[in-house]
Amino acid sequence: MWLKFGWRDLRIVSHFVGMLVIGIGLAMSIPIAAGLVYREWGAVLDFVLGMGVALLAGTLLIHAETRPERVNHTHALAITALGWIAASMAAAVPLALSANYGSYLDGVFDAVSGLTVSGLTVVTRLDHMAVSHNMWRHLLQLIGGQGIVVAALSLAVGLRGGAFSLYVAEGRDERILPNVLHTARFIWFVTAVYVVTGTFVLFGILTHLGMSFDRGILHAFWLTVAAFDTGGFAPQRMNLMYYHSTLVELTAMFLMMAGSINFALHAHVWRGARGELWKNLETRVLATVVAAGSMLVAVGLASSGRFPGGLAFLRKGVFQVISGHSAGHQTVYGNQLLEEFGSIGVLAIIIGMAIGGSLSSTGGGFKALRVGVITKSIILQAKQALAPPSGAVRIRYHHITERVLTPDVTGAAATVFILYLGTYLMGGVAGAIYGYGVPEALFESVSATANSGLSIGITSPTMPTGLKLVYMFQMWAGRLEFIAVLVLIAQVMLAFNLKGALKR
Repeated sequence: MWLKFGWRDLRIVSHFVGMLVIGIGLAMSIPIAAGLVYREWGAVLDFVLGMGVALLAGTLLIHAETRPERVNHTHALAITALGWIAASMAAAVPLALSANYGSYLDGVFDAVSGLTVSGLTVVTRLDHMAVSHNMWRHLLQLIGGQGIVVAALSLAVGLRGGAFSLYVAEGRDERILPNVLHTARFIWFVTAVYVVTGTFVLFGILTHLGMSFDRGILHAFWLTVAAFDTGGFAPQRMNLMYYHSTLVELTAMFLMMAGSINFALHAHVWRGARGELWKNLETRVLATVVAAGSMLVAVGLASSGRFPGGLAFLRKGVFQVISGHSAGHQTVYGNQLLEEFGSIGVLAIIIGMAIGGSLSSTGGGFKALRVGVITKSIILQAKQALAPPSGAVRIRYHHITERVLTPDVTGAAATVFILYLGTYLMGGVAGAIYGYGVPEALFESVSATANSGLSIGITSPTMPTGLKLVYMFQMWAGRLEFIAVLVLIAQVMLAFNLKGALKR
C-alpha cells in the first residue's frame, strides 16, 4: 500500500526544499564576486536579482513548516526529487537574464544540465559570455557532481533524522564512512583534492600555451570541475578543440576517469588498498567496456581514413569513448561522429554512454557494477541449469569486499537497468517523432538520460520546445536513478485521486 502524503508531510517536504533553494541562492555570491572583480555590472545585477528570488522563494518554503518532524524515507525521496527541480529553477534566473539564453526555459535547461552534470547546452554566444555567468555554469556542475543533498548534508543543515535516506535518494547507495555526514564531507574532500590538483596542472599547461595569468586560472578551474564532476560544460563553444592541445586532452581524460570511479573505491585506494582497483568487479567491467568500445571506434575511424596515426586515434577515438562514459567533453564536432566514426563507432559510444561510470561516482548511466552483476547472474542461471538437482551453486564477486550474488542484488540491478533502457528508448522515439534520424535521436536520448553530455548535433537553442522538456526530464530522472522521481509521481497521482474522491 502506498503511503499518502498529508498536508503535514507536504509542509515538511517544502521546508527542506526551501533550504536547498536558499543554498543555491547563497552560492550565487561567488559569481557576484567574480562579476565585481571583472566589473561586469550587468551580470552582477543578474545574480543579485537571482539571489533575491532564490532567498525569497526559499524563505517562503521554509516557513511552510517552522518545526519539522523527523524526515522519513518517503519524505527524503520527495525532498530530493522536488529539491532538484526547485534548485534548477532558481539557478536558471541569472542565466535567463543574461544575453546568452533565448528564454527562461533555455536557462532552466542549462541549469538542469549543469546540476545533473549532463553537459548538454542550449547557450548562445558562449565565446562572449561574461566571466560571472561562466563561473555559475561550472559551479552548478561542482554542486551537482557531488549532489545538492550531499552538499547540504556536509554542512549538517538542520536535519532531524533521515540523513541516510536523503543520501540514498540522490542516487548513492554506498556509505563510505560509518557516519553519513562524514561520508558527505569525505566526498567533498576527494573532490577538492582533484579540483586543486587538476587546476594547478591545467593552469601550467594553458599559460605555457600563451594564455594570460587570470584567464589561465579561470579556464583551468572550469575545465577541471567539468572533467572530474563529469559535467562536460566548457567556457568556449568549441569545447576542448579550442585549446588544440594534447596535454589538455590527456589531463581531461585522467580527470574524467577519476570522476567515474566510485568514491568508496577512492577511499580504499587512499587507505593503501591499491590492489582494489584491479580486483573490483566494477573497475574490471569499466576497463573491459572502454577497451571494447575503443576497438570498435578504431574500426570505424579506420574505415573512414580521417584520423591516421596512433596519436590522432587517442585524441579523437579513445577520448570520445572515455568521455561518453563520463563527462561529455568533445574533441570532434557532433556531425563528425556520424560522418567519420561510422555506424559501428557511434554504436560503441552509445553503449559506453548507456553504461556510464561507477556507482556512487559523479558519472551517470546504469553503472558498470550493475552490468557486472547482471552478467554474473546470467552465468549463475546457466550453472544452476547444468548442476544436479541436489547441487547448490553460488557465485561471488568482489566489490570493496567479497560478496555473494543474491536474488535481491540481481533484482535491484535489473530494475534500474530496465528503467534506464525504457527511458533511453522513450527519448529516442520522441526525437524521431520530431523528425530526427533514429541513430541521432537515440544517441541524444542516451546522452541526456545517462548524464553524459556528448551531442551529435540535436541539442541546440533552436530544437523544439517539447524535446527540450523531454531531455530535461531524462537528465533529472537519470541523475536520481528514477526511484525518487517515481515516488514523487506516485504522490502526485495519489493527491489527484484523493482530490477527485473528495469532489465526488
